[in-house]
Amino acid sequence: MSGVATAEDRARKTIEIFRRSEREREALESMYAEVFGPEAAERNRARFRWQYEENPHCPPEGPEIWVAVLDGVVLGQYATMPVRLLVKGRTLRGSWGMDVMVRPNLQRKGIGSRLFLYWDQQVEASLGLGLSLQSYTLFRKLQWKDVGPVPCYSKVVDPKVLLSRRLPGALAALATPLVRAALWLFFPTRPTRPTRPTRTTRPTRRNGEISLRVGPLEGDFGTEYDVLWETASPKFDFVAERKREYLQWKYRKPPHVRYDVFEARRGPSGELAGYVVLRAAVRNGVRLALLVDLFADPEDEETLGALLDRAIEYTREASAARLQSFTYDRRIASRLLAKGFLLIASPMQFCVRIKSGVDEEFFRDTSRWHVTFGDSDQDREL
Repeated sequence: MSGVATAEDRARKTIEIFRRSEREREALESMYAEVFGPEAAERNRARFRWQYEENPHCPPEGPEIWVAVLDGVVLGQYATMPVRLLVKGRTLRGSWGMDVMVRPNLQRKGIGSRLFLYWDQQVEASLGLGLSLQSYTLFRKLQWKDVGPVPCYSKVVDPKVLLSRRLPGALAALATPLVRAALWLFFPTRPTRPTRPTRTTRPTRRNGEISLRVGPLEGDFGTEYDVLWETASPKFDFVAERKREYLQWKYRKPPHVRYDVFEARRGPSGELAGYVVLRAAVRNGVRLALLVDLFADPEDEETLGALLDRAIEYTREASAARLQSFTYDRRIASRLLAKGFLLIASPMQFCVRIKSGVDEEFFRDTSRWHVTFGDSDQDREL
């Protein structure tokens, strides 16, 4: 027999798993280039530093990036993003599972499973969102709760663009008025309140007086976003923390994407009532608008409706064909449906493990869970 150990022999030996230190950085960057290609590695470097090292929930001991090492050689990593999670009124130390990679010659040797299980031991709630088929299969195999996919809602704003992808130009032009009429008839946009539009604000009225204004967030997220979180978050059974520091990092500082934020303010004092985060993107050759995050008291139909009105207008301003959103919450979903959104097939699988304080019914009834496209690292376009 040969005295040279095979890759499988090496994987069977004692593998150490621990938090990444500076010693492993160069080896991991080299591995990323090997697995995904040098161009992807270069594009990813700034996003990776922002996502893991600059995260406001990053612990003092360093990013929650777990590495598997054998005889000083890095075999794989699982990069995870810490998050504070509100579950039935309790704040848990959670973590989103994100970037997993194993050296190509060691894949399917159980190293990924070891990394997953080690990560799970470090937190109170471990979360996998928007999973690849391989990761989804592994989560299921390791008995995480499968609560996905997260329902996806789509509002068609310009049917002509969508029809043009399936029909010749002349037929698409002829069909467009018919489709517009059908959407108006069967999926109407119900008004929130009478409005008096201006260039930068979208006010709603109550008893003839303006009660709510929706306009762009100028500058940074302020401390009143912390107040909004404390007021609205208890209305959800499951929601990731959305305080000022997190929002500033998530939507003002990413190096790879730009967001537009609109806030709803109520009454003469301008009290913050909610916000929506939006951006335009191109998917499969079609320009669409992404409703990345939406947060308000889920029982405040006026605020939710006004923010969705602004999102629909944003879609038109961006010349996008449709507007896309995700949520489990039945109250937010009812506002989406009232604005003419359709429930469509969702690509966003979600697996969860919470170690204590919840029962099986908690996972069966997700109607008060709020998970959006902005959670985890779903919006990672480079």
